[in-house]
Amino acid sequence: MDYKFKKILIGYDDSRASQVALDKALQTCKAFGSDLYVVNVKTAKSTQGEFSAIVNEKALQYRVKAHYIERRGTVSKEIAGAERDLGADLIFMGAHGKKGFQPYWIGSNAGRVVSASSCPVITVHEDAASMSFLNLILPLDDSIETRQKVPYAVVMAKGFNATIHILAVSKDKSEETKRLITAYLRQTEIYFDERNVRYTVELRQGNNVPQACIDYALEKKAGMIMMMTGTESSNWFMGTYAQQLINHSPIPICSIHSRDMLLAGAAGY
Repeated sequence: MDYKFKKILIGYDDSRASQVALDKALQTCKAFGSDLYVVNVKTAKSTQGEFSAIVNEKALQYRVKAHYIERRGTVSKEIAGAERDLGADLIFMGAHGKKGFQPYWIGSNAGRVVSASSCPVITVHEDAASMSFLNLILPLDDSIETRQKVPYAVVMAKGFNATIHILAVSKDKSEETKRLITAYLRQTEIYFDERNVRYTVELRQGNNVPQACIDYALEKKAGMIMMMTGTESSNWFMGTYAQQLINHSPIPICSIHSRDMLLAGAAGY
């Protein structure tokens, strides 16, 4: 897939999570030759200052062109609106923080941005500073839509010269499920082989899927878990599981929508 992120957006509030997310966003901009759009939302309860100097200094270090934007209103609505206005290709969000918009920023707002966005959203925990995008986790389950994120995995792998660790995973231990996820796994291996993408493979059944993804990512010292939103395993990623992963996963979560136009027709490749 010949695709590069042109405009990367980050919602920024100077919390520790936002600072880590800013570094990750700048790394991504450098890898893809993208511009960074930093959106700071002033809420009714916000007492935060102006962060353009911090942002510009960081961007200069990475040699990335940054655009600082201030908006007023509800955090999730303004960031989703900025995505539409700018035509952003990717969004970064800090998923936790001890200042800034707390408690208006973390958790619910990150989840709302994931739900409202049209492009992928990468949510970053403050503990992710030392994690590298050189290793990426690609979970595959028994849903048809699970394969739709595979083209995006290729984009990320090419941009970062990364290794993708495929985790074929299901809470169901049946042979029928094993045959299905194994078939999806083989299709993905062929897709990666044709595009010269490095990968490893693991099959795990009978697990709590979100926890299995986190455990596997920690084992591989990965810097990102790539997930579809609202489709995999009968919507297991929505609701409480989504909030658990976004809020508590020490590994950044890349949430991708099946409605993403880039992925139209991607299921089954």
